[in-house]
Amino acid sequence: MEPVIQLVDADIPRTQVASPLATVKNVNWSVRRDDFWIIGAQPGAGKTDLLCTAAGLQRPMRGEQSLFGKNTAEMSEEEMVKTRMRIAMVFTNGRLFNGLSVGQNIALPLSYHHSYDEKELADRVSAALSRTGLSAWANKRPDQITRNLHQRIGLARALALEPEVLLIDNPLGGVDPRQGRWWLDFVCEAKKTMTIVVTTDDFRAWTDVGTQFALLKERLFEVIGGREEVRQSQDALVLELLTPAFES
Repeated sequence: MEPVIQLVDADIPRTQVASPLATVKNVNWSVRRDDFWIIGAQPGAGKTDLLCTAAGLQRPMRGEQSLFGKNTAEMSEEEMVKTRMRIAMVFTNGRLFNGLSVGQNIALPLSYHHSYDEKELADRVSAALSRTGLSAWANKRPDQITRNLHQRIGLARALALEPEVLLIDNPLGGVDPRQGRWWLDFVCEAKKTMTIVVTTDDFRAWTDVGTQFALLKERLFEVIGGREEVRQSQDALVLELLTPAFES
């Protein structure tokens, strides 16, 4: 099956920071339709940078990047924009506009990329809010809502565009157990119909649900394998990501 995302000998740049050094080097990674990847790493190891590159939001510093079977170096800007619409990147902070309501944040990319009439736009926003359990906050501004919900707002905005691939950056980082449970339930349901990649700094919540696992370690991308390979691994970083903080 043709990969929906492929990186070959790719050096990953820092996101929004000009630097001559790659965050992650020599990445060889294929994401196929219906995959469910969990990528573990310590904070600051380049999880966001890798996902931004995988989503086509930035090109690798070196190497080859293909999306849905086509090398991005051969795409026009118009084709690149259309291709990126098929992949959604959900940032940890949601990347929201505080001057807009939650509903308006979700509507913004729909209005920009599509010519929906007012009713269809409202229906799509309402559906995204309902799917993410955010309907009660539709008219609130992000700065009036707990930060625990900001990434969920970003998720709702992404889902409204009906992507085929969903990349979620560390959704369990810093959230309370109730919010964490919501994310796990959502991802387990979404994986039935979407290709999903999740990053994390804690493998424990994902070892029963993820199907493919990898590490960012010493500026390299390393595939671990499936659930059993994670559980049986003696790699020091894997063990750290499987250990509760109070036991470290």
